[in-house]
Amino acid sequence: MFTTVFAAAAMVLTLALPPFPQGLTIPITMYLLLVVLAGFGGFLRSSAARAQVTLLLPWVLALIVGLAVGTIGGNSIGQSLEDALSYLLFALGLCAGRAASRPQWLFAAVLLVAVVDGLASLYLMPTWDLSRYRSVYNYFKMAIGHPLVGLFCATFLLHFVHNRSLRRVCSLSRALLVVVVIATVSRGMVLGMALGWLTSLSIRSPRKGALVVGLGVLAAVVFATVLSDFAVTYLRLGQQGTVDARVREIEECLHIFAENPIFGAGLGAELEVDGHHASYVHNMVAYHLWKFGLFGSALFALPVFSLARQAMRTPLHLRATIFSGAVAVLLYVVTAASYKSYILVPMVGLVVGAALQVSLPARARAGGSPALQQHVSRVRP
Repeated sequence: MFTTVFAAAAMVLTLALPPFPQGLTIPITMYLLLVVLAGFGGFLRSSAARAQVTLLLPWVLALIVGLAVGTIGGNSIGQSLEDALSYLLFALGLCAGRAASRPQWLFAAVLLVAVVDGLASLYLMPTWDLSRYRSVYNYFKMAIGHPLVGLFCATFLLHFVHNRSLRRVCSLSRALLVVVVIATVSRGMVLGMALGWLTSLSIRSPRKGALVVGLGVLAAVVFATVLSDFAVTYLRLGQQGTVDARVREIEECLHIFAENPIFGAGLGAELEVDGHHASYVHNMVAYHLWKFGLFGSALFALPVFSLARQAMRTPLHLRATIFSGAVAVLLYVVTAASYKSYILVPMVGLVVGAALQVSLPARARAGGSPALQQHVSRVRP
């Protein structure tokens, strides 16, 4: 119970945290302490959480090798530890979610955070002319991408909630978060949401998924001119400044990777782009190739495949929702720098662990409470 309370409290506390901290403040310290307590509490409480975290052992090897390479290369130890923090936060979140006795509370807490932040971002918009203003301009926290996680939580809760009023709340929250994502005018977030929905549809009904893809391609060909104008106006495809800067980041990463293809530049590495030094780039794949090379990147990919294999054992309707959320969030972090966010990373770990906790067959949740197992057996398709 304490694991669930600590984890939910940590998520709610993120409402008071800045998306890009300049130092360690009291609220941030309290938040990190709650994440640590929830993660270690889950690890000690649940054999399922301990088994889950063993899947991340390849990450430990990758981080050790990355730290060694960075130390030999003279990289900053402080920056190396900061680079490693994201992986630790994900592991703590995963443990807490996997061990939660009331995982629905965690989904509700994350959904609450996403809805409150989303409403704040919409309220602060001076106009709804999305060709001129984005919600991110006045509420920077939207840039971390947690509306996509909230969207997943709202959809996932609808499988379990039977009370009519609560179902209305989840449905309204989901509709609101769709508007919130659109208002961000983030190419990665909007595309992630669209492909997440298509993934869910394709898993539930491959024929319908193929039909939607075919109709989409046909519409793109027939209405190419209209869609091009829309993309220039709404998705800012005509504004090359941001795109070009990120392309230069990726090119510099790949240039360094080409010089050190096996082990990369190591933890703590920095690069210079347009006169600015950066310890990260807006592309998760390029980041891992740059800092960890092929060896470390392969090790980081192994647990992802293990988690996907676990998700394949869940019921079809839950599997569709899980993979939908995974595609949406992964696509966004590939196109952004949110994989370094101290808010988003443990949040995703928490939601992944909680989703597996309530979705896997009862025998795969050895140690889970009988009440939880009985509740899952009554899950709404």
